[in-house]
Amino acid sequence: MNASLPNGRIDGLDAVVAATTAMLQASSRRICLFAPKLESRLWNQPAIVDALRGFAVSGREREIRILVGEPDDLVRDCGSLVALHQRLSSVLQLRQPLENDEWPASHPFLLGDDGAILRLDGDGRLGGETIAAEAGQGRVFQARFDATWERARPMSELRALGI
Repeated sequence: MNASLPNGRIDGLDAVVAATTAMLQASSRRICLFAPKLESRLWNQPAIVDALRGFAVSGREREIRILVGEPDDLVRDCGSLVALHQRLSSVLQLRQPLENDEWPASHPFLLGDDGAILRLDGDGRLGGETIAAEAGQGRVFQARFDATWERARPMSELRALGI
């Protein structure tokens, strides 16, 4: 985990943005995000969108997997993220769990490829907890995420038409 990323409780938009960008900078190949519903105050932040773009284009075989439980109003609420997905759809992928499928968690989380976790509060609260890779919880979150991801449906309706 990046040394500049605090381990423990974080609160407020600035702290969550800083932790999110630090995780993106510390990851080398893949980032996984699960959210029951994406928080527009967070995922429309220019610093986060820029960090996602930077991660996506900074190397070969980069992958950003975003699993959204309730994607209603995603285009309206997280337009910057959707636009990035449309431009980089082979790298930034959006999927929705199948109806009646179990979600990987009840709260949003971001997983770095080193096993670090940013567990977000959700429910409109901007805060969370950072968990270092050494804690070993990343493997559990990754296994749950991967199982749901494999069954999830791609959100092809968000793709831009090249007409």
